Amino acid sequence: MGDLQKTNSSTIKPRILIVDDDVKATEYMVVLLSQSPYEVVACNTGADALVRISEEPFDLVLLDILMPELDGLTVAKRMKEVFGPNNFVPIILLSGLSGQDAKIAGLTHADDFITKPFHEDELLARVCVMLRIRQLQHDLIVSKSSYQFLYENAPYMYVTLDPARRIVDCNALFCHTTQILRNQALGANILSFFNPHDKLGLERFLDYVALESAPVPPQMFILNAQGAYGPVHTQCNAVITENGIMVAMQDITQNVTLENEQKLARKQMYRSARLASIGTFASGVAHELNNPLTAILGFSSALLERIKRSEPIDHQDLEQYLTIINHETVRCSDIVENLSRFAREGDVQIREFALFECVDGAVRLINSLAAKKRVKVSTAIATTVLVKADPQKLQQAIIHILTNSLDFCEKGNDIAIEAFIDTRFIKLSITDNGPGIGSEDLAKVFDPFFTTKQVGKGLGLGLAMCHVIMEECNGGIDIISEKGKGTTVFLDIPAA
Repeated sequence: MGDLQKTNSSTIKPRILIVDDDVKATEYMVVLLSQSPYEVVACNTGADALVRISEEPFDLVLLDILMPELDGLTVAKRMKEVFGPNNFVPIILLSGLSGQDAKIAGLTHADDFITKPFHEDELLARVCVMLRIRQLQHDLIVSKSSYQFLYENAPYMYVTLDPARRIVDCNALFCHTTQILRNQALGANILSFFNPHDKLGLERFLDYVALESAPVPPQMFILNAQGAYGPVHTQCNAVITENGIMVAMQDITQNVTLENEQKLARKQMYRSARLASIGTFASGVAHELNNPLTAILGFSSALLERIKRSEPIDHQDLEQYLTIINHETVRCSDIVENLSRFAREGDVQIREFALFECVDGAVRLINSLAAKKRVKVSTAIATTVLVKADPQKLQQAIIHILTNSLDFCEKGNDIAIEAFIDTRFIKLSITDNGPGIGSEDLAKVFDPFFTTKQVGKGLGLGLAMCHVIMEECNGGIDIISEKGKGTTVFLDIPAA
């Protein structure tokens, strides 16, 4: 294989050897082929040609059949022996004999046959085709060799199974991980190497692979390794081959451990961000509660005073006072519940709900902040729009987006919230006419701790949290903005 030249190289020209005792014919072919991207070498005898191919690499041979001493058929046969089975160098025989027997005899030892006289376009076309076949054969051998090398040496465990799930082949890494000799693994059922709780899942996975024509998504199973390795988390891929089912197992134990650690770190980080957000809302919620509490205090005090003075209370006045007290108490309860829902931690709870209720709860929490900055927040969402997500987490995402807009909006700016159907999703848009985001920052807005706010004014976690929340809700988030032209954040929420 070392002498096989790459015919598709842009720096190395394919080398062609012309063997013909007709000097004029040889000169003609040399001139013709030299005009193409080929390096051409010529000799006039078969013996000389055999010496040349033993000393130099060639990619194709044009060989005349009728030559003195050694004829072309004999030379072609010896050339094939020199080239060997793994180095396909095409030989095109040239002959003035046009009979069927001559062609059959020629193709027994060569790869193509051209009858003299020939047209130059035919010769060039035949050469091009043969060189392409040589390259394909070279690529095939390299691929086969690479496959065998990867099977044995790739950082994956490979096993090949027969229809009964017995191992018919396995690579060194599988043996090393399971601490078992190769001859001990051969013939064993693959299920015996896995955690008992995973055996049913693995069996179903292999059944799907055997039945499905389309690729089956990879699955994770725990391999019961021996010795110091202990259980190994593996991501298994499988494919049907001519020898059975080949299973590739990647050790993802470190990834699983790291992912669990990252989940804990993210949970703590997001908890800190949520607590910071609650602190931001504290003054706003206090202001929001102050109005209904003032009304409750005023009307309840008025009633108490009249009772103390033993003044008669008109039934209509009493009903009016109590109605106001009841209404304002419910209003306080709603405010506290919205804040509690925002601060509450827990697992993702996907369910159907009206999008308007979720948005309305978020808007209520930020209303006081918006009023303080004199920013108008408007919503246009039908009460009939139903989505399927975690309402608590979705509300958190909406609040983060709204507070982020309020941080940048100035007096007189507007924030508009709308929703419309987009294929399988309800697309919620939150648009402001604030200062917008420059292109240099837009690509980084979802990165944790990235912020354009002044030091101490923000952690840079709001939009990063929104990104995670929308993934947990099986949706998505996108943002479009331009400096000086406002910002729109899109939330893709699965439709109910």
